[in-house]
Amino acid sequence: MAAVVYDVIPTLPIVKIHLIVDCVLVFLTWVVIALRVLARKISGVGLGWDDYLILAALPQGFGMLVMQGMYSQLGVGYPMVEVQQNIFMILRILVGFVFVFATSTLSIKLSVLFFYNRIFVNDVMKKATKFVMIWVILWSTGNMLQIFLICRPFAATYDPTVPGTCGNQKASFLAIGAFNAITDIAILALPVHTIWTLKIKTATKMSLLGVFCVGVLTTIVSIIRIASLNSLDLESNLTGTMIYADFLSAFEVNLGILCVSLPMLGPVYHKYIRRGPPTSSTALSGHASSGALRTFGTAPKKHYRLDDDPTYTVTAGCKGSPNGSDIELNPYSRGPQAIQVDREWTVQVHAKQV
Repeated sequence: MAAVVYDVIPTLPIVKIHLIVDCVLVFLTWVVIALRVLARKISGVGLGWDDYLILAALPQGFGMLVMQGMYSQLGVGYPMVEVQQNIFMILRILVGFVFVFATSTLSIKLSVLFFYNRIFVNDVMKKATKFVMIWVILWSTGNMLQIFLICRPFAATYDPTVPGTCGNQKASFLAIGAFNAITDIAILALPVHTIWTLKIKTATKMSLLGVFCVGVLTTIVSIIRIASLNSLDLESNLTGTMIYADFLSAFEVNLGILCVSLPMLGPVYHKYIRRGPPTSSTALSGHASSGALRTFGTAPKKHYRLDDDPTYTVTAGCKGSPNGSDIELNPYSRGPQAIQVDREWTVQVHAKQV
């Protein structure tokens, strides 16, 4: 296979600005992810699936930035007739660019859904979360497959000299973008009903909704990105029309990683800034001092007989005698920071005088 020859083209000012913006965003994203991991350590618990998935998305977001930087030197923003010698390299990068976009957004969405599954305890919310999770996985798999199946043979995707047939690539890009925006909205809407039915103050509800809906920024960028994809001219002027599409693609992925991680920083905020107990709106990833997870919603009710509960030892009689009435509470696996509550009753007998 012959090496691909290309020329380095001077980067346009607007492209430089786009690249600087994304570089700053990527830096902030890595800082927030580091703080997210620190928050889990402060909470005294290990990383969960939501954390591992967002950590998997992190290098993918960086990869999007690297490919954007490569594009900046290949003639993005110039009419394609002026950078025709670079079209082979541009198309090769485009295959990887679209694929990494699909895999990174899948990782981000699954991270949010696993987070929901971790903190919401009611059955309806859990079932809805799992349904959306399956939907996202299936549709994302289809998006990734179409990247490799839209042209036959596959080489025709990145080499215009190879004879073959291709489907409507612009339509496929728009479909991926539309799916991305629709699933963003669905995921943002999932916790609204559960939060609104909590028996807490309205101000607290609004605060919680604000924390969860910080991802709406990503949805707005996703919609703007669809408009930029619609302006692409893949046939005659790809480089001249992709100037905003490549910028917004890298921007959206890294902004998504940043936004879904911000609600997890409650323990860091309360340890180093506010120095107080966490509130409902800032303890989404937080834990009580004993490590108990903050959850929302109503769990299925379970009923136990007192003598069926192995957690407690109960004795009866009169205090201070072998037949005393002490109730000894001996919770198993009680940590050094646990809170023990003792209750004591005094029974007085008054004789009635005749």
